[in-house]
Amino acid sequence: MAEKEFNNQNTSSQPPCFLRKQKRGPQNIPPPTGEKQSRALWILFLVFFGLAAIVFLTQHKDAIDWVEDYEAGIKLAKQQNKPVLLAFYKLHTRFSTETWQNTYNNPDVKKFVEANFVPILIDVDKQPEIAKRYHIGYYPTHYIKQPDSDELFGPMLGYDPPALFIEKLKNLLRKMELSGK
Repeated sequence: MAEKEFNNQNTSSQPPCFLRKQKRGPQNIPPPTGEKQSRALWILFLVFFGLAAIVFLTQHKDAIDWVEDYEAGIKLAKQQNKPVLLAFYKLHTRFSTETWQNTYNNPDVKKFVEANFVPILIDVDKQPEIAKRYHIGYYPTHYIKQPDSDELFGPMLGYDPPALFIEKLKNLLRKMELSGK
């Protein structure tokens, strides 16, 4: 009887909604969002590369202010009454590159070195006679010395992270002070 009542109530020519076929076709396709997604990806891309460019361009901002002329550096150290930090390096060597990127660019290293030394940077390919004078065969090599003395304190060989680099320089300064030079 319930079946009969149902049939009696459905007097329209269409079947009940749950039996009707869903219309499929262009009217049911969601609007394209590719343009919005593409625009968002471009914006993210530009922001990422903009930030990368800023980091790259400011990478050497905090590098030590090196004197690259040995004689001029010795003269400046005498005038300022400071010891000299000699840094011998060779381009495109692993540890020289790591030292340049990670240690020399560190703000704490820059502050410590410039407060306590006249830093002289020696490219052994451009100034081989100075490298020979100090018997340099490993890069980077660091020595400290008084500008009016031939006594060297060091060497510090290879790459050191910033905190260790500063600590080693402090130890060399103590040794130099204890020697009376």
